[in-house]
Amino acid sequence: MDLTSLRSHNDRTVLRLVRSGALSRASLAEEAGLTPQAISKIVARLMSAGLLEETGAVRDGGRGKPRMALRLAAGGACAYGAYVDRDELRVVELDLTGEVVSASVVPLPPMFTPDDVLAALEPLVGAGEKVLGLGIGIAGPLEHRGGVVSPHGLPGWSSVPLKALAEDRLGLPVVVDKDTNAAVLAEAWRRPLQDAALVFVGTGLGVGLLLGGEVHRGARSGAGEFGHTTIQLDGPLCVCGRRGCVEAVHAAATGVEAARVLGAAVANLVQLLDLDQIVLSGRRVLQSPDLYLRAMPDVDVSVTSYGPDLVPVGAGLLVLGELF
Repeated sequence: MDLTSLRSHNDRTVLRLVRSGALSRASLAEEAGLTPQAISKIVARLMSAGLLEETGAVRDGGRGKPRMALRLAAGGACAYGAYVDRDELRVVELDLTGEVVSASVVPLPPMFTPDDVLAALEPLVGAGEKVLGLGIGIAGPLEHRGGVVSPHGLPGWSSVPLKALAEDRLGLPVVVDKDTNAAVLAEAWRRPLQDAALVFVGTGLGVGLLLGGEVHRGARSGAGEFGHTTIQLDGPLCVCGRRGCVEAVHAAATGVEAARVLGAAVANLVQLLDLDQIVLSGRRVLQSPDLYLRAMPDVDVSVTSYGPDLVPVGAGLLVLGELF
């Protein structure tokens, strides 16, 4: 069965409810506001497609015959996520529950081109009726809906139609988003977040924003360019062409001073948006997490529980999100 035919509102509602915890058909009908007959048809369709499975009996309260609980069938579908960094490509395969099935890292040559990335992606991304698609996380700026990218720090990448190029090359549905948006989505998938920011400190520096529980992209997909806000008027030249950006000042510092730079910038961000939580991630942070945590004593801050595959996981979840 074509999985794309299952993406109706009611199908997505049922899958989302089941993802939140094993439920019986009766509970699903109550939670979704649908009739038991409608739920039975939806569940049968999703089970036929291999997306749901029964786990065993659950009483669901009250007397009578125990009801059968449902859960997502992990192997019923999969999605791929990729992270195009400034020096490497990371790719993961996720099962339907969002768990990593496999992961790969491929170095990218200096001054790599879009074709270099697509050539590296091709052997790492499978095909078949269970593959929902590929999500790609990459530095901004970019146009989210059309998947056209002009990432800072990648010379020659100006107005690249990455979504269209990847779909043509791989024969899969592709969604493209900023690496930081993918990262904050991964955090929100694993634990509840409402008004939060994920500060990603890798080869670049940016922020994924979650406002009211939703990823905030801005009017032109430009939200989160935190690394390219000015913190030092006469500071070092940044890859974006301006001086004194947070990214450039942080990159020029080391150790405690680098952590203090980021801490000051994060404090400004919290004041500006009244955020509840800050999550830190990225290579630089993961090398010395305690150093960065100590630099932000007045902020509700934590380090991501994900490892270096945070962005590709989030990119893959962009695809799974189409079913939820």
